[in-house]
Amino acid sequence: MDKKLFKRLQKFDPELSSLLKISLDRQLYTLSLIPTDSAASPLSQYIKGSAVGNDFIGQYSAQHYSQIEKLAVKRACQLFGAEHAIVRTGDAAAASRVVLKTFAKPDENILSFNLRKSEYCTDEQYFFIKFAVEPRTFRLSYDKVRSLALISEPKMIIFSPVNYPHNIDYQKMRNIADEVGAILWVDLGQNAGLVVAKKIPSPVPYADVATFSASDSLHGPQSGIILCKKQFAGALERKLIETGYISLKKNVMAALAITFREVACEEYGDYAQQILINARALEKGLKKAGAEVLVPTENHLVLVRINQDGKELEEKLAQAGLLVKAEKLMTSDEKINYPVLRLSSLDPTTRALDEGDMFTVGLTLGEFLKSRQDSRAIDSMSKIVKELVENLPLFSEEWLPESEIIRERDPDLMMKAMVYGM
Repeated sequence: MDKKLFKRLQKFDPELSSLLKISLDRQLYTLSLIPTDSAASPLSQYIKGSAVGNDFIGQYSAQHYSQIEKLAVKRACQLFGAEHAIVRTGDAAAASRVVLKTFAKPDENILSFNLRKSEYCTDEQYFFIKFAVEPRTFRLSYDKVRSLALISEPKMIIFSPVNYPHNIDYQKMRNIADEVGAILWVDLGQNAGLVVAKKIPSPVPYADVATFSASDSLHGPQSGIILCKKQFAGALERKLIETGYISLKKNVMAALAITFREVACEEYGDYAQQILINARALEKGLKKAGAEVLVPTENHLVLVRINQDGKELEEKLAQAGLLVKAEKLMTSDEKINYPVLRLSSLDPTTRALDEGDMFTVGLTLGEFLKSRQDSRAIDSMSKIVKELVENLPLFSEEWLPESEIIRERDPDLMMKAMVYGM
């Protein structure tokens, strides 16, 4: 944020500027392991906040794109190997609603991992059927998914990787969808960046439609992206216009275009590799402290079982400057659910923490979980967090394209990947 302009804002509107400062301080002086927390790229931020935002695209027809939008669409398709891309929805929720309204009618069956996307059905009633991980292995049983699909004959099958640290066999999911004549929709979530960098399998060759947010792991503006097979492009574009879930601003489109350019660069590949290394280091630290990590991670997620009220734990850790997300891990057995912390290496990696730092975070968090969690334990963790985040940027320059920063801490990413098992 421009310091000179911010000082003027403080004089003109002290009430608003104080609220903004709270937000900035939260980002600077805490460490977030929340999957959706990750700073936007400085290049994307610069473009989004530029005078380009004064100019609108002004054309709602799916057949007429501005040159900037065409560039963003072309780059999205090239990055993901998609046949068609829609980049004009304002966020992931809007993109999800467009997909739902395009492919499903009220009262039709939808088979969904952990009932994902049902939260967006506010004006129409679909019948969601859950599939989930097995209660002992914490992995998907494709045979069970197939059985559920054969019984329910869903119009759509949805997979979203929230709460799933493993890679998915998308070919098996495709086969199940084909057998029952269902649309296969994969929401990439915070795995989008790892898919782009080819660190984990891509669902795009197998899914009829894929969605993701340009923020989070891609470090772009808060926009929803829809990728689809060419045969579904017209229906999705028409539904987008009918529903009004359209965001047509040149600064956002331009920020998307630079985002897709950035993630195609070598620096982003290094960043994605470090995400995997950091997640495994976090996992090792937790295990060293005796915390119960449910399953080995294969992406940015680490799931830690807890034996207490998740919200209360969130609040205690927030007092220490560590931000986490607590929730219930659903399983295929309705009677068995596990309270967990859903942790991510995304934001710490964006801020330049390395595997040594993440091992410390995991070890410290694991020890806190076993402690009395009193004021002494909170103060002890707070001290460690402050030492870690002191002088850290929100977005490390080492991840910027053509950065002149010499990565003294990262002489050999491949060697580290071998050591940490990624």
